[in-house]
Amino acid sequence: MKLSFITDEATQDFEEAVRFARYYRLQGLELRSVQDTPVDALSKDILRDYRRIMEENDLEMPNLAGSFFKCDSADRHAVEENLEKLRRLCDAADILGCRYIRGFAFFMPQDGPLAPDRLVPFFEKPGEILRSRRKMLLLEADPSVNTTNHRALAALLEKLDKNCFGAIFDPGNDLYDPCREKPYPDGYEAIRAHIRHIHIKDAVYDSQDMPQCVCVGEGLVGYPRLLLRLLEDGYDGWLSLETHYRKNAVLTEEQMRLPQGNAFSSGGLEATAESVQALQRLLQQAEKELMMQ
Repeated sequence: MKLSFITDEATQDFEEAVRFARYYRLQGLELRSVQDTPVDALSKDILRDYRRIMEENDLEMPNLAGSFFKCDSADRHAVEENLEKLRRLCDAADILGCRYIRGFAFFMPQDGPLAPDRLVPFFEKPGEILRSRRKMLLLEADPSVNTTNHRALAALLEKLDKNCFGAIFDPGNDLYDPCREKPYPDGYEAIRAHIRHIHIKDAVYDSQDMPQCVCVGEGLVGYPRLLLRLLEDGYDGWLSLETHYRKNAVLTEEQMRLPQGNAFSSGGLEATAESVQALQRLLQQAEKELMMQ
């Protein structure tokens, strides 16, 4: 497995993110926002410069952490704007040498999540765009959207074109799921057939039974068992840190809902470094355990 991190979890400075990746022996970077700008709004010249810097430093771009379809499905203007965003993300992915782009299944309405059959038509046009651009949209389960957990996400993906749509498995998001899906084994088993990429975060419940992100391995995901299972199943893709963990601060609900920008990155460098090292230790332990089986 290869390791990367979503850069704005630590910094808004691309070159600092590169130095961080090199220092901690990571193989990739994943972009969401840089210089307080979403990745789809960065100029082509800037993206070409980033590609050059990455190649000089032997780094890959496994996925673009976009926010496609993190909007209201009833807002036609927002839907059209997001289709334009997808085209820009495809342009950015072309320049950065990346096939995968992250997406979601719309913010959940106040009266509850939309069923898969109601969501499927919204993905017809994105499918056309993805096929023409030879990209894949990786949907993520998120507590703010219609697919709040991996079981719900799998039910949607079963109805979509598998050549265009796959899943990002984010076990830490299950700890925020209103249905309290168990990250492992339940979440993993539900989405296993669709996994193309994995995001890593961890969390615990506070005295008010509210989830709070913590350093990877110190929460309730159960990474020792999960990483061993990934190795046993032959997963050879990416583990990309999206910790939402800060050493001396807690992200606001809105920052969790739409993460990006300077305020979101503030205080994240030390926390991301701590989580990188913890994940590396956990993965080494899982590899040793696999060898002893």
